[in-house]
Amino acid sequence: MRRQPADHPAAPERVTEGLRFFTLPNALSILRIVLLVPILILIDRPDQASRVAGVVLLFVAGITDLLDGALARWRGWISPSGKIVDPIADKVLIGGLAIYLAFTRGFPIWLLVFIVLRDLALVAGTTLFLKRDRLVFQANWTGKVTTFALSLLVLAYVLGGERFYRALTVFALITLGLSTLSYGKRALMYRGRS
Repeated sequence: MRRQPADHPAAPERVTEGLRFFTLPNALSILRIVLLVPILILIDRPDQASRVAGVVLLFVAGITDLLDGALARWRGWISPSGKIVDPIADKVLIGGLAIYLAFTRGFPIWLLVFIVLRDLALVAGTTLFLKRDRLVFQANWTGKVTTFALSLLVLAYVLGGERFYRALTVFALITLGLSTLSYGKRALMYRGRS
């Protein structure tokens, strides 16, 4: 896997070879998806020990999110496949938790709908650019801040931190709006380029 130079930090990378999904950073990203099921099972159980174990696994999932990118940069393993797998893993983990929390702990349905629609649009756009133009985009700072904001909000609902719900919902909503606009602008900028 080799790093391709970009004219601009937000510039997409052209996929010139096949995507290689079997890498250590991608395995860490996939681990986040795998951890969703045991996290949901554990935080749904009534005993405190299970809920603590679920929160610990949630933190482990968060650590894999930090490690996969750090490892890819450190070892020079940044790849187009990693730019696809990492954000999808984030969306599955956060989206899965948000769906569960909407049905069990009062997570706002309207916010869940916004998150799901935005994520579906991003996945559709990523698929379109990859198939049509062989381009892969790296997550920008607005996407990373949105992931952080949503993670905090989900964690607050998992832990029952009601006093933080309103502030974290506003924070998540602002970052969701910014990232949606940012990714939409980037899609328009590169639309039709080949």
